Amino acid sequence: MRVPYAWLRELVPLTDPPEALMERLALLGFGHEPVETHAGEPVLVLEVASNRPDLLGLVGIAREVAAALRVEPTLPAVPDLPLAAGGAEVDVAVEVPDRCPRFTAHVITGVRVRPSPPWMVRRLEAAGVRAINAVVDVTNYVMLEQGQPMHAFDLDRLAGPRIVVRLARPGERLVTLDGVERTLPEGAIVVADAERAVGLAGIMGGLETEITPDTRAVLLEAASWHAPAIRRTARALGLRTESSARFERRVDPRLVLDAARRAAALLCEVAGGEVRAVLDVYPRPPRVEPVPLRLARIPRLLGIAPPRDEVVAIFRRLGCTVEVQGDVLRVTPPPGRIDLEREEDLIEEVARHYGYDRIPETLPVGPTRPGSYPPEVRREARVRDLLIRAGLSEALTLSLISPEVFDRLHLPPDDPARAAVPLLNPLMADLTHLRTMVVPGLLEAVRVNRSRGVEAVHLFEIGRVFRRRERAAASGAGGASGGGEDGGIEERRALGVVMAGPLRQGWTEPPQQAGATFFDLKGVLEAVAEERGLAARVEPAQAAWLHPGRTARLVLQTPDGPQPVGVLGELHPAVAAAWDLHGPVYAAEVDLDALLPHVRERPVYLAPPRLPAVERDLAVVVAEGVPHAVLAEAIRRAAGPYLERAELFDVYTGPPVPPGHRSLAFRLRFRAPDRTLTAEEAEAAVRAVAEALARQVGARPRT
Repeated sequence: MRVPYAWLRELVPLTDPPEALMERLALLGFGHEPVETHAGEPVLVLEVASNRPDLLGLVGIAREVAAALRVEPTLPAVPDLPLAAGGAEVDVAVEVPDRCPRFTAHVITGVRVRPSPPWMVRRLEAAGVRAINAVVDVTNYVMLEQGQPMHAFDLDRLAGPRIVVRLARPGERLVTLDGVERTLPEGAIVVADAERAVGLAGIMGGLETEITPDTRAVLLEAASWHAPAIRRTARALGLRTESSARFERRVDPRLVLDAARRAAALLCEVAGGEVRAVLDVYPRPPRVEPVPLRLARIPRLLGIAPPRDEVVAIFRRLGCTVEVQGDVLRVTPPPGRIDLEREEDLIEEVARHYGYDRIPETLPVGPTRPGSYPPEVRREARVRDLLIRAGLSEALTLSLISPEVFDRLHLPPDDPARAAVPLLNPLMADLTHLRTMVVPGLLEAVRVNRSRGVEAVHLFEIGRVFRRRERAAASGAGGASGGGEDGGIEERRALGVVMAGPLRQGWTEPPQQAGATFFDLKGVLEAVAEERGLAARVEPAQAAWLHPGRTARLVLQTPDGPQPVGVLGELHPAVAAAWDLHGPVYAAEVDLDALLPHVRERPVYLAPPRLPAVERDLAVVVAEGVPHAVLAEAIRRAAGPYLERAELFDVYTGPPVPPGHRSLAFRLRFRAPDRTLTAEEAEAAVRAVAEALARQVGARPRT
């Protein structure tokens, strides 16, 4: 905000030079740049906080400075001009009162468009605004003075004496004052006449109704607009103006009519003419409630306790109405101070105007205790530590994606992973949704590393994924939810792992040339489960983005039964090609919110066994389609309570094993906690295992 010092001095009796005034404003929380000059006059360059739209006008700044200096400001008079005889028939219809709380229009006839007087041109140019003509310059001058943007239409170029405030129609176009024809986005608010849009509300007027040297009648519009709608439209069009910058921060509708009257009077003064009609559409004036301020709350937040009379005086200098009720003040903010909404806002004003420099520097005193992490964070940290020890590097990728990612993953149309949540205001055209999977970001990281000559890329990421929930499941457990017509949004923690290229066995050893395999990935996930005290297995599965026949799911054994928690396997060749990856790439996606609740918090101490174990080998022949996990589960169930370990140590195909079959050899270790097992007991357990395998999967002993 550029503030001509001479202009400000007309509103506030200033004695400090500009540099000293800037130092005083800095103590009030203003950011600023060095003092500039224009035509030999100093200009203050201030940075205004986003919650202070009142400071985007000279009047708001003058009130702030006057309160700090404890003087009375001299603000411009707001006359109520009499209407000329005859009136003017103009109708205003606001079809979207929720987007336009207040709309005013002054009809002024007999205008002569000519250059503005030198004093106005000088102030506008010092404030960084180009002078155009008397009518347009008045609207800009009052915007800089009052903080209220407005627009002047050539009344004779409107299609009939009717103004309509509505939403833009689909595909509606408008040529704005900068000469660019624009397709108006959905939700844009327009000011229209009886036939077409003539202005983009709160942003820029239309070229067809601009003020020209031939203009004789003016419709002066001043309104209050819905800030989010103005912000979305300006961003969608890439069109940010002085007007939109103010409306994006909210303009108090209570100030609209006074600013319009000030502009109408100034317009009649510098361009001639007389006011024929005044329209004010204000269906629902806001009711301003006083904000209670407990005086005892001030020292708790600031560390100081200003006298009550001083606190009351501060608010009255700021234009507030104060009602004292014992140790509670009921403060009613003045028009324009829409930032004063709660008790903390009032205490901030006390701090600014009582003086930040009067707040003593004190260290907090009181009992302290060491902090701790929630159990979920501790479990997640242990999983992260184990993955790093397994040789993987942690990656952090964007949680925003493009829906095009799902096509690159070859996901079917009904795949749950496609239920991505769109952003209302995406900052980038290709990152418009929240991710539903972690793996795509890791694949992009592999692609970038490969493009730079790095072949061995072994990454993991623990991050958040988001999906739309079905309405029927909206009240179910798990995840955080937000509002939405489809049942809300589910947020979960996920683990993604990608392994590509040679493995390095140690820091000083060269990497293996063979590269990572499915079993390396499987081993990493099984190590996570085993070290954290989880009983897990893998079993065959299918996933659209993984290679058929080389895909498995990770299943946990929980008290409630088997629970799938993720998938792993080799990347589908078509998916690998979509990321320009050569050679096999192995990936896994695990639902951490399903896995972590079963993680053991602390390691369990097991004493070294005192008694010897009995080991027996069992080799069976089964069909090749029978998974190893099925055999391992059958062995565990049939071997009895003394089975300590069942380890697969040999897989053989070929003569004399029949075609379509394979031989699997297991080493079974038995141990009793209180005695040494006999050979007969071990043999009986092995026979029970062999019988169970024959009965359940058709396995026969290999001889």
